[in-house]
Amino acid sequence: MKGIVFADTIGWLNEGKGTVGRNRGVVIAGAHGHEDLCSRRFLKLLADMVAESGLPALQFDYPGCGNAAGDHSTPGQVRAWTASIGAAIDRLKQDCGVADVILVGFRLGALLAPLAAAGRNDVAGLVLLAPPSSGKAYVREITAMSRMIDAPLASRSAGEGPFTEGREAAGFRISHETLADLAALDWRKAAANLPSLPMLVLSNGKPFAAGEIRGDGAGAADITTAEFDGYPLLMCDPTANRIPAAALDRCAAWMAGHAGEAVTGKAMLPAKGPRDASEVLVGPHYAEEPVLIGPEPEICGVFCRPRRRHTVAEPVIFLNAGGVPHVGWARGTVEAARELAAEGLASLRIDLPGLGLSGQTEPGRLFLYDERTRHDVSRAVNWMERAGYSSVGLVGVCAGAFQAFHAARADRRICALTMINPLCFAWNSSYALEMAVWKTYETSKAVSARNAAMEEGRDPDAPAWRGIASRHARLIVRRGLEAIKSTLSMLHPAALAGQRRVERWMRELCGRGVRVLLVTSEGDLSLKEIARHFGPEEERLDRIRGVTRVSLPNADHTLTPHHARRAMIARLIDHGGARRDGHVRSDNLLATTSPSFLAP
Repeated sequence: MKGIVFADTIGWLNEGKGTVGRNRGVVIAGAHGHEDLCSRRFLKLLADMVAESGLPALQFDYPGCGNAAGDHSTPGQVRAWTASIGAAIDRLKQDCGVADVILVGFRLGALLAPLAAAGRNDVAGLVLLAPPSSGKAYVREITAMSRMIDAPLASRSAGEGPFTEGREAAGFRISHETLADLAALDWRKAAANLPSLPMLVLSNGKPFAAGEIRGDGAGAADITTAEFDGYPLLMCDPTANRIPAAALDRCAAWMAGHAGEAVTGKAMLPAKGPRDASEVLVGPHYAEEPVLIGPEPEICGVFCRPRRRHTVAEPVIFLNAGGVPHVGWARGTVEAARELAAEGLASLRIDLPGLGLSGQTEPGRLFLYDERTRHDVSRAVNWMERAGYSSVGLVGVCAGAFQAFHAARADRRICALTMINPLCFAWNSSYALEMAVWKTYETSKAVSARNAAMEEGRDPDAPAWRGIASRHARLIVRRGLEAIKSTLSMLHPAALAGQRRVERWMRELCGRGVRVLLVTSEGDLSLKEIARHFGPEEERLDRIRGVTRVSLPNADHTLTPHHARRAMIARLIDHGGARRDGHVRSDNLLATTSPSFLAP
């Protein structure tokens, strides 16, 4: 795999094995917002599978989304998204010498793919995965998510009113213009107007009949329809979800069966050489480069550097928040990296192995909470050192905070540490129990919600994500798990022996000059974890010189509200430029409590 830049976006090209002589590739148009976070790993694994069969595959981000330039406010976004699919087709043909492509669309991508194929003679097939029944239905889902998640959070915020220029759905902003343009989309009508193409359509629920897609015309026999097995489990949450192997196998097999014939006399592809200097995405204050860090398993990420102003402060490395890809929840990591660049600070946002677009971990690794992850983090630090940075800071949310903490203990090149809502400092069986029960709860809730929708005859698309919105039910489960975890933790041998391992580790870090910024959302369960290791009211933590405590008001666990992400970015900028005087501050931004209700 390699990172490429085109049409103001970043893509990831898997050139595949044995592609010389192939005349066909695969372009993957993914989802948007929360659905993108849940499905990005699934689509990466699909790209790997089709590349293994000899078809080069390209994933990319839509303009204003993911790692692409711009944001939600750009006019004509739906038109730009559709055009970007065409640009991806052109880039794949240019880089790999293929003559045509199979176009894969997932959710939003399934709405757009038939439109992007219109008027082209180089689309040889369509794979549409969980397409919404219509553009109007898709907008209804966005609206429902906005009302269930973002509106209650905004109503509790004294400093920022609701987003009036459009909708916020799980923190992702969409303008009124974009919503109106999405509502006008009709993928089935667009597909019916295409020349006869082979299609695979996997639906969330009852499969479409071929006649519903292409009418009763001659092309209907070329359409394969089936249910997307495991879709609710995939889309419930980016951390708790499960990759549906059966759906992967079905899609990969269908594309391998439509790989096309070799082109006689096809020119050999140029030999691989150093990365083209043009593979840089340039924004108003930043320049970004896609990065792959070896050896296997490869670490995928994006290096963001200031275009003009540079400071002497250390760059930062952003780690995954649970299973959330490196773009961050509500695109918060991309926002933070670019704001830091405007202040002269460089950064690297990465997917650790087994997450997002990175390679697979070896068997036997714990999910997220494995102290061996520190070696992967050190590989990222090595890359930064080769780029000219002798020391770095780490930023991690939840599980990323755990990884940052233990990497900082092991690597003396790490001189600053930002831990946001940490739910675990030291892993043991009680935390494993909590993780297992939580994941089971999330996935079972998604399935039961979908089944209820099917029984009532409602559109089954929305319930796959509704699990993230049932805050009160989640709090009951999580607080019950917290009680179990506290009980078991007290029975841990280290606790029985009166050892305060975590407090000692924190003192050792600060003793060697590491600046620690510990950020918690008011009412978050991470406060119980901190109290577990540093005493009630965290009094022992406040006595450690070098630790700065910040409390974010009206913020959930993953900082969904826009104001919370803005406050966090301001703290990161301040922390990056802080004087190394060991002064301890405790900042509380005063507001009503907002309980955590999102995944770890």
